Amino acid sequence: MLNHKMILKCATAVLLVAVFAVAVLLSSCVPNGTPDDAIFEKLINISREESTVENDDVVASGDYLTIAEVVSITPMNVAVYGTLTDKAVEAGVDSVRISGGVNYSVTQKCIGDYFVISVHLQNPSRSTFSATAMKGEDEIGEMLPFSIPYDSTAEDRLDGKSVSVGRDSRLYFSSYLDDYLGKELYTASQVKAIKATVISRYQAYETRADGSEFGLIYVFIPDVTTVYPEIFTQEDAEKKSESLLTRYEQVVNAVSSTKAFVVDYADIVKEGLDKGDPISKYYRLTDSHITEYGSLLIYEKIMQFVAEKDLDVIPHTIDEFVPKTVHAQGGDYVRLRGLDPMTISEEITIYEPKFEQQAGAAKLRMYNDPDNGDYTLFTTIDSTDIYTGGAERSLVTTDRTPLPNVLIYRDENGILLSKMIAESMDQTLLARCGDYFISMTDANTYRDKVEGKAATDFIMVFVSESSIPTAFASE
Repeated sequence: MLNHKMILKCATAVLLVAVFAVAVLLSSCVPNGTPDDAIFEKLINISREESTVENDDVVASGDYLTIAEVVSITPMNVAVYGTLTDKAVEAGVDSVRISGGVNYSVTQKCIGDYFVISVHLQNPSRSTFSATAMKGEDEIGEMLPFSIPYDSTAEDRLDGKSVSVGRDSRLYFSSYLDDYLGKELYTASQVKAIKATVISRYQAYETRADGSEFGLIYVFIPDVTTVYPEIFTQEDAEKKSESLLTRYEQVVNAVSSTKAFVVDYADIVKEGLDKGDPISKYYRLTDSHITEYGSLLIYEKIMQFVAEKDLDVIPHTIDEFVPKTVHAQGGDYVRLRGLDPMTISEEITIYEPKFEQQAGAAKLRMYNDPDNGDYTLFTTIDSTDIYTGGAERSLVTTDRTPLPNVLIYRDENGILLSKMIAESMDQTLLARCGDYFISMTDANTYRDKVEGKAATDFIMVFVSESSIPTAFASE
């Protein structure tokens, strides 16, 4: 994890370049190119510590804590984030308390060596607060004072991607709190329409298959807050009625009552949590997407069903992948909240195959810039590597005729899964991310002509919770 010293690295580099430039300028102004000895000695002996004592980018810095920045979420709500110093880590600091105003105090746990805390302002003016390093219930070191300006222009994002600060320095998309509290539920008629849509698709596919073995597979991937509401603050979590379903649960229940085969990632995660696994094994801490480990578990569930339908299929297992821990920049939560992805970063586990990948599947791109720690899922539509949010439509062939042909509809959580599925198939058509119109024309066009199939063998639909309105929109 990066500490506050590393945050100042860029500023240090700029200052040292400026120092060098001044030295060159002085040497050009003094006869024989030699500046006054005292001035020159002073320039070249500026230490790193002296050059980084003051930095306007840092709100406040002490022996145990650095307040890196305060970011206004709304005019009266601010996200305060920063890092622990090496001294704090060595002392076992595990949380930070922020207090100020009249009887205002909030304590949140750190994640690694950083913290993000939501602070509510009590009046529209610059407010003074203090941060204290904590080890359990004990205060460590002195209070670190800092001020928070009031920003009357701050507001939630208009694109629905507003990010809130939850419990224990966790971030989440604000919209999921309303869903958790039952404010975004579908009506009974809407649920009935979703079920009818899936039944209609299955029947059309069955007719097109004309007696051939086939399978319509839906994979549902909930937001982390749906399976782990502990991310919400205790005050928000207590508002939930235990008997109330979420919109996600409504849709999964509806589709599960059809003939489509359903994989619910919520069941996979809950099983792992019951065994004592941390939630970070299934969802990234700083990003809204699932982990590669989670993708592998979903892959196993899908391929178990596929192998029962087609005996030629031999699925890969987790044992055929080598886990590797890498340091990743902060993901979409961090970037959308306007925080520093270099400060709020995380350790993630990626899985590298031991086997040689099929050329067609290996060419599919998934990441922005892993060499620099950016593991944001994406694909490109050309060779420029411009971030497009997974917009491309691809056909992957491995020239293994006995294996099945597949159509895949997906969003960003399905990008890695798409690659893994394509690796195990003969021919895989990947719809553009976010395109959920299941085309029976594609089912006919991309069938296995050599084996005389009337339709493609499997249609797979990967639906993240955020994509439910798109995936089941009225057609």
